[in-house]
Amino acid sequence: MKQKLIVLSMDAMIFEDIAYMRTKPNFRKLFGKCAQINHVRTIFPAITYPCHTTLITGCNPGKHGVYNNVPFKDYEDKKKHWYLDAKVIRVEDLFAAAKRAGCTTASVYWPICGNNPNIDHIINEYFFFYPEDPIDAFSRMGASREALAIVEKNCAEIRHYLQTGERRSGMCDRFAMDCVCDMIRDVQPDVMLIHNSNPDTARHLGGVFGKEVYESLDRTDAWLGDMIRALEEAGTYDDTNFVLLSDHGQHDYDRRIRLNVLLAQGGFLDVAPDGGVYDWQAYAQSNGMSASVYLRDSGNTALYEKVYAYLLELKNSGKYGFTQVYKTEEVKEKYGTYGPFCFMVATDGKTSISEAWTKDAIEELGADEQKPRCATHGHEPDLGHDPIFIARGPGFREGAVIERAELRDVAPTLAGLWGESLPQAEGQCLRALLK
Repeated sequence: MKQKLIVLSMDAMIFEDIAYMRTKPNFRKLFGKCAQINHVRTIFPAITYPCHTTLITGCNPGKHGVYNNVPFKDYEDKKKHWYLDAKVIRVEDLFAAAKRAGCTTASVYWPICGNNPNIDHIINEYFFFYPEDPIDAFSRMGASREALAIVEKNCAEIRHYLQTGERRSGMCDRFAMDCVCDMIRDVQPDVMLIHNSNPDTARHLGGVFGKEVYESLDRTDAWLGDMIRALEEAGTYDDTNFVLLSDHGQHDYDRRIRLNVLLAQGGFLDVAPDGGVYDWQAYAQSNGMSASVYLRDSGNTALYEKVYAYLLELKNSGKYGFTQVYKTEEVKEKYGTYGPFCFMVATDGKTSISEAWTKDAIEELGADEQKPRCATHGHEPDLGHDPIFIARGPGFREGAVIERAELRDVAPTLAGLWGESLPQAEGQCLRALLK
């Protein structure tokens, strides 16, 4: 039987979580004999959609073209529209390599997989920001007949939310994992990539090591158990390479900076009496612990120099937690990240940047012990709390350990399971992990 591959991304799971996971029964069963990377260096900015695109392309954000979760674009409904369609990705991905190897493919809630021609069964990540029936939503994003049958079987809670507005925490995570188990049993794809955002949500709400995180890790182990049972029922457990990985860590923060308020104070953004943006010459799109600064006229040299000098002044004041102001060419050289923005502002790992343009420029959150800590990401890669990579199965070398690797090394390594490569990748195949 052909070896299969399942990749489960548990968003914002970090290396420090592994010790706790080793106390859990399903994790121990699945990863008792495994290969792993001890320290995976993420990308900049360390946010979900750019990271997950790097994970399947082996490229940095500048090359693959996704450098935020959402486009920098105005929509008539004034809402943020997350990237959904795979056409925004500029390079070949892991699914293309899998098809070259003759594999059937599936994705469940992996970001930006909509209408990907190399995925046979897609349930694209979607959080139901708009009142549309689940079947219509997933059909629009390229779901197969088989995938839609699985959606129909598992979407009762989502339909209840759409009809009543009552939303329980973790709704989409539960839906995705129920769909995963049915996909394993009913479709049995050779390659399936899955994304679950539960640890990320827990850390955002309660801090990097809050009690919510351990509750999320307990749920993770239960979901691993569900997947093990589905694989056993399908008769494919022993032939499946199983990879548990993540995209980035998080950091607790104790203050929030509204950079667009500062840009307004500098004369680069005008706020209308109704609180909307009347006009702007410079605007900061938040990445969490960093921001990308766009200029309306990026070819205006005088404006460029004026905004750059102002950003440096904010950094050098020491008041706002800004540690770096990168020009595009600088962040491209250091991290391989570039796009239509002109500058990137990075913070100290204790400061979050909000995209808001009203209220005070600085919001001190303090260290109230009665109040849960907040955490976020988007930081520079070397601030710590590394993501994970742990794998087991017939294609991986039991006990193999690599001390350090890059997030962009994941896709070439997984392609190496089939003897394939990703010619456009900037990462390398970590052959020491493979048999």
